[in-house]
Amino acid sequence: MALRIQKIASQQIASTSAADTVLSIGDITRALQTTLEDGYGNIAVQGEISNFVQHSSGHRYFTLKDSKAQLKAVMWRSSTLRFTPTNGMNVIARGKVTLYPPNGAVQIECRSLEVVGQGDLQIAFEALKKALYERGWFDQAYKKPLPRFPVKIGVATSPTGAAVRDIIATLARRMPSCEVLLRPTLVQGEGALADIVRAIHALNETDCDVLIIGRGGGSIEDLWAFNTEEVAEAVFRSEIPIISAVGHEIDFTIADFVADVRAATPTAAAELAVRDADEVLAALAGTKEYITRRVTQRLDDLRTDIERYRIHPAFRRIPEHIRRNEQHVDELTTRMNAAVQRIFAAKRQRVESLAAHCASLHPLSPLKRGFALLKGKEGIIGASERLQSGETVELVRQNETATAVVWSVEKRV
Repeated sequence: MALRIQKIASQQIASTSAADTVLSIGDITRALQTTLEDGYGNIAVQGEISNFVQHSSGHRYFTLKDSKAQLKAVMWRSSTLRFTPTNGMNVIARGKVTLYPPNGAVQIECRSLEVVGQGDLQIAFEALKKALYERGWFDQAYKKPLPRFPVKIGVATSPTGAAVRDIIATLARRMPSCEVLLRPTLVQGEGALADIVRAIHALNETDCDVLIIGRGGGSIEDLWAFNTEEVAEAVFRSEIPIISAVGHEIDFTIADFVADVRAATPTAAAELAVRDADEVLAALAGTKEYITRRVTQRLDDLRTDIERYRIHPAFRRIPEHIRRNEQHVDELTTRMNAAVQRIFAAKRQRVESLAAHCASLHPLSPLKRGFALLKGKEGIIGASERLQSGETVELVRQNETATAVVWSVEKRV
């Protein structure tokens, strides 16, 4: 392709030179630019990328080359690119051939890039898959177990598609008692990505036990909303276990890898979410029969043990042991009563002795033995106090009181 461009440019220059007309460089480059753009229009070029540069402005600059030539290329930031080009990548570039006047370089302005043998969506898918795998978002350690007997199932899908009909029909058939909370959701086209994220957040605010997100089959473009980092993060951050059911059995999306459980189809997701009611009832019946059989067997074993213990010689001697222990108790009781009586008698004697002693210390106690108290105006006259002649005193005896006058006082030695 580069050789043809050079050949056409040479012809144009030769024709202008033959006319002996002096042209400016700008005239020549504009003429070449017009020739290139009019001559080729929109083209597709296959080549290997080299010298790829992602400019801070958002534009991408690189070179396309094959075994014979090379061609500069530019892809403006306004053009969508779903993967990151790398040097050595073999691509098909679609756009138009033009000439950049400031340096006179022929280049292709790329409208799109597609990896040979692999679409740009697939490249973007693999790149995001690798990035999330390295973050650990696919690790089994983060997978939440599904509840065994969920009561409420949250469903985020299109309200008009076949997927929602399959899910509801399967849930109604397998577990009619469960409740379905449907959050109508865009699953394709503009706004689908944001609505799926909002749906997951909204269902996490409910009391659902498990969530099913998904849709029916389609192309990779149709399923692309489920291959975005935003949806993957919403699935990963969900507090409620999520079953991903996107597309058919052969379809895999990023949401499938991040979800707690991946279902091959929406119908399979409903089957994973709830157990079959008939199977549950059959299992309960079997459990009931097993428990009844085990309890019956245990009761029979206990009856056998009781009978064996009842006729055992050790049990026949139990009444004898009881009577012997009763006799021992009687002996201990008698000894205890006697000991108590002895203690009470000793205490009584001690109390009586203390009472007699206290009575003997009473000031009036000597009166019983014929002594008398001598009282003056100030009360009882002690042994150390002196009597005065002419003093009137009172003599207090046990049964009588007398008044006397002191005629004389003599000191006794």
